[in-house]
Amino acid sequence: MIAMGKGRKWFIPTWTLVAVGLLLNVISALMTNFYIDDATRQANELVQQQQSNEKLITLIWQQVETVERKREHTLELVALSEMQGDVLPKPILEQVIQDLSYWLPNQNVDISVSSISVLMEQLNSVQVEQRDKINQLYLDNLELIAVHAEKMKSISQLRNLALFLQILGLALVLSRDLSRRDYAHR
Repeated sequence: MIAMGKGRKWFIPTWTLVAVGLLLNVISALMTNFYIDDATRQANELVQQQQSNEKLITLIWQQVETVERKREHTLELVALSEMQGDVLPKPILEQVIQDLSYWLPNQNVDISVSSISVLMEQLNSVQVEQRDKINQLYLDNLELIAVHAEKMKSISQLRNLALFLQILGLALVLSRDLSRRDYAHR
């Protein structure tokens, strides 16, 4: 209730100011507890997903390099056997085929001069697929960075609002003490 006192001054009862101040502090606490903490948790999840993607990019890039080493090793073996005019020993051939079959499942792996171009093309396809995965993860990370930045902006705004409400609430609660001084001087 707003009442008019002597000399047409506006007077708001002290208990109203204190109640509004306490209400603003409660609202600030609830904002912090529910909205800000939840938004912070979501932002942390975005960072964790981003870090997970970065680790996956590193692992996939290592796979690309591994396929490249397998390719080079196979070319060296085929070139060596061709230069010597001899076929690769069966245990070595089987081991190389087994290694390449990991990267080329469900495909017939033939290691010979006549089929080397097909084999290299198959290995190229594996590397292209892996690079496409890396590119997609990189684009996902860019999107995660943008979402995280927006989330952090929102968190900052909510924290500022909660702090403002808390300070305003405390000022209104402190008005009770100022009101007591006014009554004491009358």
